[in-house]
Amino acid sequence: MHSMQAAVPDNSVTRTLALASRTIGGHDRLAEYLGVAQALLEEWLDGRCEPPTAIYMRALDLVARGPFATPHRGRDHAKKKS
Repeated sequence: MHSMQAAVPDNSVTRTLALASRTIGGHDRLAEYLGVAQALLEEWLDGRCEPPTAIYMRALDLVARGPFATPHRGRDHAKKKS
């Protein structure tokens, strides 16, 4: 039987956000990492609206780092020591 629920749009944004969520360990952690409310993240994941480009790029970066990604914000830890 097919579900009567509306299908989530399958596009690069929703796929990337879903993969980023799996990579970091859940929607709550991804929302914290991106610095957004979990309710807003859910809207993006459901395809109801799209995130700003900067947020999407952070999610892409998280996916690119794969299972070695940490919940810490990348820029703070990427600074080189002098």
